[in-house]
Amino acid sequence: MCKNLFNRLLFSRLLFNRLLFNRLFISGILASFVFVSVSATAENAIPQLSDQQRITRLERLLSVDNQRKKMQTIEAMKDDMASLHNQIEQMNNQINIIKQRQRSLYQDMDRRINNLELRASSVLPSGVPAPVLPSSASSGATAAANINDKQAYSAAFNLLKEGKYPQSITAFEQFLIQYPQSKYANNAQYWLGEANYVSRKYKESLKNFEQLISQFPDSAKIPGARLKIGYVYFELKNWPAARDALQSVISLYPKMTVAKKANERLQRMKREGH
Repeated sequence: MCKNLFNRLLFSRLLFNRLLFNRLFISGILASFVFVSVSATAENAIPQLSDQQRITRLERLLSVDNQRKKMQTIEAMKDDMASLHNQIEQMNNQINIIKQRQRSLYQDMDRRINNLELRASSVLPSGVPAPVLPSSASSGATAAANINDKQAYSAAFNLLKEGKYPQSITAFEQFLIQYPQSKYANNAQYWLGEANYVSRKYKESLKNFEQLISQFPDSAKIPGARLKIGYVYFELKNWPAARDALQSVISLYPKMTVAKKANERLQRMKREGH
């Protein structure tokens, strides 16, 4: 009885192993079939491209790359434009500062000149009698003329200080025609040359400064006029004339500020090879 039971158990074990082997074998076959099917499906899913299609696809990729490079170039140009805009704003600010300094310089110089002229006119040398006018009517007319020429000179000079150079040129020219004997005539002649100089009208400016020297030889503006003549020749690129004019300023006024400025301009000419 025990032997029969053992034989049955052994047969059952063999049968179980046979079934398990068959199951594993079938599973392997099914897995292989599935893998082959999936591979075939994936291979069929990728279309075979013709030469023309491949060229078209390559051109499309190159076009996208070119578009990207163009966008990068545009962005770089935008950055450059922004940088140039900032530089222009800085230059405009510097120009405005220079103009303001120039106006302040004109105002200070005019104030000093007026103070000196008023002081000189209010003080007479000892032993010199006060001028005697023939009549009260004549006295009134002279006073009115002095007031008018002073107002006209101040109006022309204010235009110069405000940077209205064309208007100031016209005003100084009219002043010199209307008041050629005014005590402000030499100053008006000098500032007329200055207004033409800053307006880059160098030939007119040269003529104005030369007229000042010839018509008002005792004017305190003569040293400045001679210096500006050297500057004018410099701007006209007449290097020999500029050199002669500047050297004459140094020789005639060695202890004045104009001599220092003349020497600075000569050194600049030397550095630039003129």
